Amino acid sequence: MLTHTPTTATSGPPAAKKPTRKGRGWLLFVTVLLILSVLLTIGYTAISIYMAYALMQLSLTHRMPVDTTPASLGLQYKDVTFPSRYDHLQLKGWFIPGILSNGHLTAQRAIIMVHGDISNRVDKGVGILNLSGDLAHQGFAVLTFDMRGNGESPAAPRSLGQYEQRDVMGAVDFLQSGSLPYPELGRPRAIVGWGESMGGATLILAAANEPAIRAIVSDSAYADVLPRIERDVPAQGHTPAWLTPGGMVAARVLYGVDYFNIRPVDVIASIAPRPILLIQGTEDNKNHRDTPPSNMFILAAAALSAPNANVQTWFVPGATHAQAYHVLGKVYVDRLVAFYTAAIGPDTSES
Repeated sequence: MLTHTPTTATSGPPAAKKPTRKGRGWLLFVTVLLILSVLLTIGYTAISIYMAYALMQLSLTHRMPVDTTPASLGLQYKDVTFPSRYDHLQLKGWFIPGILSNGHLTAQRAIIMVHGDISNRVDKGVGILNLSGDLAHQGFAVLTFDMRGNGESPAAPRSLGQYEQRDVMGAVDFLQSGSLPYPELGRPRAIVGWGESMGGATLILAAANEPAIRAIVSDSAYADVLPRIERDVPAQGHTPAWLTPGGMVAARVLYGVDYFNIRPVDVIASIAPRPILLIQGTEDNKNHRDTPPSNMFILAAAALSAPNANVQTWFVPGATHAQAYHVLGKVYVDRLVAFYTAAIGPDTSES
């Protein structure tokens, strides 16, 4: 006899267990943690973008006016405008012909003068115009100009050498093929450079890429801009140091400025066998805001790594940042004249 065993019907999957009080606590903790992480990331990104913007705009908000001309020193000169290399920004400057012992003018030997950060072609604090005049009286023509974002030249991101080196190379192009300020004097037979602080670092970067610059004098230049950025940005912006890397990354993304790789020390050896004179004051960085004197020795060691290097160093007692000319006066000028003359020879116009 067959019997039927009844089966128990099921109404669906088993009901989910309600989270315990402990589980709800962990869920809340993870949710809050995720929200805080997102907010912190957004906040850090926003602050980094602002820091990058402020760093780029500093030269514009603190632009130094050009408030005099070489005429104040009794010099003849011409206003000039020329494009930077590659991006063709129209840079403003002066061409000052050299003055020979017989009073005649000359353009045979030309010095490109490169000012520092947040500065211009005059810079009374460093004495660029006065130095330009002294060198002109020694028979050197001088091209002194405002780099991008400074003086009367166009606004541009502040890149502390990365893009400013294009301005120096544009100055070379102008001397070699631009409109002649004094057609009767012809073009320079030789081009050399002088730069201070950021201008000195920029000159190193430019000379490494432009063989027409036959010799350089770099006064108070940094070997690597990164330590200076890491020191100065928190101090000037009153921000914690851990925010600085974010600002530099933002500058690279937004403006293409790579502060991590602006390193004259990496390229200075390629200038050889062209002569290099590195100058630094013993009291530089006295207030912990300029260029530590060790930078000159770091640059010199790197430059001397080239087998055919021609490098001189001059450690000036008592000079603070880019103040060797003010401290030494004629001694400074005479040293530059001797250095350049040894590098490119004398002016032959008189003969």
